[in-house]
Parts: sequence; structure tokens; C-alpha cells
Amino acid sequence: MKKDLQPQVYNDCVITCACGNSFTTISTQQKITVDICSACHPFYTGKQKFIDTEGRIEKFEKKLQISKAKKAKNASLKNKKKAVDANKSDSPIISKSLKDMLEDARKAAEVATPQSEQIEPQQSGEQQTEEQK
Repeated sequence: MKKDLQPQVYNDCVITCACGNSFTTISTQQKITVDICSACHPFYTGKQKFIDTEGRIEKFEKKLQISKAKKAKNASLKNKKKAVDANKSDSPIISKSLKDMLEDARKAAEVATPQSEQIEPQQSGEQQTEEQK
């Protein structure tokens, strides 16, 4: 079997809590520090204790501020867009159907060509023969 395969065991390991409580036990480490123990844990004490070991509150507050800043920025962009849209709505933009555009083109063509140059519609065959007689 290999030598020094098993870790060294310390019979007098001291565990120290953030609240100041300490006790000894057996471990592979000589000293251990913990954030919470049975003397200060809310389950055992019945008292609510607030623990922020990783700066979670600061992270949350930072995210909250960023979120509020984004919302304010988006609101200002929406207001600017509304102002631009309001300016555009002041100028009349009339959307026409294809039928309306064709009628306008026909009227413009009639105005552009004088009456004498306009082609008169052909009369039916019977009317032409009577006029020729």
C-alpha cells in the first residue's frame, strides 16, 4: 500500500464561528472558521438573523439601480419617438388606394392634353353608317 495516502487527522481541531462561539472536534484541518453555527443559527435560536456573506444585497441593489436606469432611458427614448411621430403626423400623409391613384393620373392626363387632341370614343357601327349616309 502507498505511504501517506490517508490525510492527517487532527484530534483538537478548533472551529470558530463569526458570532464568536468556538468548539473543538476531529478534522483533517487544524482550524476552521464558519459564518454560522448552532449557537447563532435562526433555526436553533428562534431569532431572525441577517447574514450577507457574499455581498448579495449589494449585488441586488446594483442590479436594481441598473434596471431603473434602463427603464428611465427607455422611457426617454419613447418620449422622443412620440415627439417625432407627433411632428410627422402634423404633415398630412394621405395614403391612397390604387383606384384613387389611377383616377388622379387619368385626371392629370386630361389636364395635360387639350380637348382637341383627345381621342373621341368610337361610335357603334349603326351610328357610323347613318352619319355616312
